[in-house]
Amino acid sequence: MSGPQPLSRVTIDPEIIRKDRRSCKKYDQCGLGEKAVYIGGALAPRKFYVPYAQVTHVYKRVAVSKGSGKAFLTPILYLVVRYDDGKEKQCSFRYLNDADDMLTELEHTHPEISLKKPGSEAKEREKAERRKKLDEVVLEGDARRAVRKLETAKDYLNKRPGLCQDLIARARIKRSCDLIRPGWQALAGGILVAGICCIVGAILGLRAGLSKTAAIMLILIGAAAILMMINSKILPTPGRNRRAAEKAWEKVLGSMQHHINGCPGFPLPACYAHPIVCDRMIRILKEQRASDLDGALDVLKEDLKQMDHTVQLDREDYDEVIRIKPLFLVMNYQ
Repeated sequence: MSGPQPLSRVTIDPEIIRKDRRSCKKYDQCGLGEKAVYIGGALAPRKFYVPYAQVTHVYKRVAVSKGSGKAFLTPILYLVVRYDDGKEKQCSFRYLNDADDMLTELEHTHPEISLKKPGSEAKEREKAERRKKLDEVVLEGDARRAVRKLETAKDYLNKRPGLCQDLIARARIKRSCDLIRPGWQALAGGILVAGICCIVGAILGLRAGLSKTAAIMLILIGAAAILMMINSKILPTPGRNRRAAEKAWEKVLGSMQHHINGCPGFPLPACYAHPIVCDRMIRILKEQRASDLDGALDVLKEDLKQMDHTVQLDREDYDEVIRIKPLFLVMNYQ
């Protein structure tokens, strides 16, 4: 097997780098050795390397794709390695924990490498200044009363964080099930049946004189088709189908309605009852983009409609939007 390919203008002896890659700590498609950072390629993990001396920054980049359904944000996590005074190479990660573990290890072993995006410190200071100015804003009339109600609602919702999380989880599942077309399910079912037939046919074929090589190929093809369809989440299951998703959504919505009934004058409908919704509406009011609760909710809906796969968000905004947008999508922003 060929060794990893250098990205930097500075290279390491091929034999040394091969040994280093074999013993490196692996994090999804990337790795950390004694000599270099290893980055995955399109088809091979840890295909490229950059010596530590040439690495200046390693940081997370969160992007979005069209995903499943119009205006539904699907997260794509990248780890970006910046080297040679400005060159960059990114690698996608399937799991956030792997990226976090890699950055933690890098911080421990190579503290000279920055784990923040270049220029992010200045942006963070600007954001902190904007927040400070918003905190100093003095509102009057309906806007002031609206902020007070939202702050009270936020505190009340924070008493049941599990219920808020469940509301989002059920909204995601319902939205996902609603987007699956019956034709896709029929196709997935056909592929699943074909996979089963391949395996059964291979077993029966062996008894009828089919060669072992052909039988093994049929079994592998059948198993691949079955696993692919099971992992696609297109096929309905007892716990994941439109009827079950609708029932679970109505149940959690009823629980949330029962909870907010204990807070007189709660300013939001149960379907949008979440602390982040309250926070963003408060921000809208303080930015004077709305003057009352109804106006702030309408502005928030319009903001979320615009935040699709074409819009680039910073990490904090992305974390908030990706959590609450399913609540609005499942209700069609009504």
